[in-house]
Amino acid sequence: MTTLVRRALPDDLEILLELVSEYCEADGHVFDEAVARRGLEPLLTDDTFGAIWVIDPTGDSADGYIVVTWGWSIEIGGLDVVLDEFYVRSRGKGRGSDALRMVETACRERGVKRIFLETELANDGARRLYARHGFIADTSIWMSKELT
Repeated sequence: MTTLVRRALPDDLEILLELVSEYCEADGHVFDEAVARRGLEPLLTDDTFGAIWVIDPTGDSADGYIVVTWGWSIEIGGLDVVLDEFYVRSRGKGRGSDALRMVETACRERGVKRIFLETELANDGARRLYARHGFIADTSIWMSKELT
């Protein structure tokens, strides 16, 4: 692995907020700092709900992040995860591939049986990256409902 990919710490909150803002802009989502804080903070203090990794090419900066959240599946008989967000500023340098490999290894060590992810319809580049790493398009249709 040529890129340092490390678990995020509470001290990473501000850079993660910056990166989440960039991710939202790139994917066409509205960035709400208060919502992002509520989503990030519990994942930085323990791994009850999931984990965040920082993509840190030099050991003293952040070039991206990757988040997984834990789930459970009767269908596969165990733990699954959703790769919830994945963003790399400097694309085309292998950092995303390094991060995916590291997170997959961490998930295997935890006993995860399947990783789910979702991409925006227009994000062909992300789907090509995921396909290179063995992810296949599913025929399922994800649906959602906001509970407020």
